[in-house]
Parts: sequence; C-alpha cells; structure tokens
Amino acid sequence: MNNKKISIITVVKNGMPYLKDSIKSFNLQNYQNKELIIVYSPSNDKTEEFLNKQDQKNIIIKKDEHSKTMYGSIINGINFSSGDIFGLLHSDDIFYGHNTLDTISKQFETNIDCIYGDIMFCDKKNIKSINRIWISGKFHLNKLKYGWTPPHTSIFLRKEYFEKNKKIYSDDYKIAGDYFFVLNLFKDQGLVSKYINAFTTIMRTGGGSTNLKNFSKKFKEDIKISKIFFKNNLTCIFFKILRKSKQLKFFKKKINNNYLNQIILDKE
Repeated sequence: MNNKKISIITVVKNGMPYLKDSIKSFNLQNYQNKELIIVYSPSNDKTEEFLNKQDQKNIIIKKDEHSKTMYGSIINGINFSSGDIFGLLHSDDIFYGHNTLDTISKQFETNIDCIYGDIMFCDKKNIKSINRIWISGKFHLNKLKYGWTPPHTSIFLRKEYFEKNKKIYSDDYKIAGDYFFVLNLFKDQGLVSKYINAFTTIMRTGGGSTNLKNFSKKFKEDIKISKIFFKNNLTCIFFKILRKSKQLKFFKKKINNNYLNQIILDKE
C-alpha cells in the first residue's frame, strides 16, 4: 500500500503556541502524498487567527462548534479526509521523526486494516527531554481484559474500515473516548492489525489524557466504558492503571537530531 494518501487529523482548541510545532512536524515529513485536516473549536488564544493565515493546499481547516467532545471533532475530521489511511496528531504533539509517515505507508500491506506502534512523552516545554515511553507490544485478544491498550496516537487506520465501522468512535466521553475507540477496534475479531516496533509520536505531558487534574474524571469514564465490554471490568481497570504506572518509572533521556532542531528553530 506504499504511496497511498495519508490523512492526519488534528483537533485543536486554544492550541497556541504548540500547534505551530505540530504543523511543522507534518510539513517536515518526507512522505509527499499526505494531507492535514485541522478541526478547531472557538478559542481565546489566537488559534483561529493563526489558522486563518495558513495557506497550503494539503492543509484543510474546518471549524466545529457543535461536537460535544474532541472525539466528535475527530469524527468530523475523518469524514472530511480524503486519504486511504488516517491517523491522529494532537495539537501539542509531533511525529517522532521526518520519516514516520513513510514508515507507516511501507508497512501498510494490502490486507492490513490497522497499524500501531509506540510513543514517547516529553516535557511540555522541551521536546528533546523524554520522561516516559509507551511500548505497545504485539496484540492478543485476551490482553484487552487485562488493561492492554496501544496509544491512541500511534494508531493508523484504513479509511475503508472506518466507513464500515463508524461507531468505533463516540462523542459521549470527554477524556476517555480513546479507550472506547481502542476497545471497539481491537475487540473486532475481523480486524487485521499489525504492530510495528517503532516510535510514531512524541507527546507533550500535561494534555487532556495525561493531566493529573483529569485523573478522577478519566477513571470514572474508564469504569463506565469497561462495563460495556467486560464482566470483570474492575480487574481490567486495575491492570490498565498498573500498566501505565510501569511507564512512569524513573526514565529520563535527551534526544537531539536535525529534525527536532528544525522544529525548534524554524518558528515564526
């Protein structure tokens, strides 16, 4: 499936200044057959003013005033997209390297519905300072009831699959909608998925799903979602938390390369 069009969905509200880095990361991808769909909600930090200045043929900007949550905006972004494959890039995140989309395209064989990988987390103000890593590992159906999930932002999905399974996303969950999506996706025994042992994304800590202030809200939503899929849902949530706690072990790494330097230096 090499050279198929890849659509990247970015949902943003009050995304400055990090949105600039996300767009830069997209532009620095050496894969050419790509588009960026930016779906924004009314903001008070000049996000809309910045987006109105964008003038690239492969960047499509849409306003969303009606979705209840960011996941509704993601659905809108996917519907707007024209690619064969789509993935997410949050407004404060960047791709791991300049060849991320090229790697995804090469791995997306004809029979594959979904590809997922690993991600890194960096300090909010320093994308070179890595403080957490999330290694997904290979999928097995039995893993889901023991808290296994791949990171949402590492998942790339065939658009054709989404068209047949639009209910895999829901606009009903404010923070844990990614958990609902992942369970819906990987509980489908007809899904053909592939794990690539590679980093796809660097996420800034402090976003909606990583912010400690939102932990209680996310926990309640996780409980509600897990009840839909599992009889022993509390066991599932216990192991889900345990898996994440293992990622929080003392880990500190500095990375330095030309790609990250370009993102940092080439600012307006």
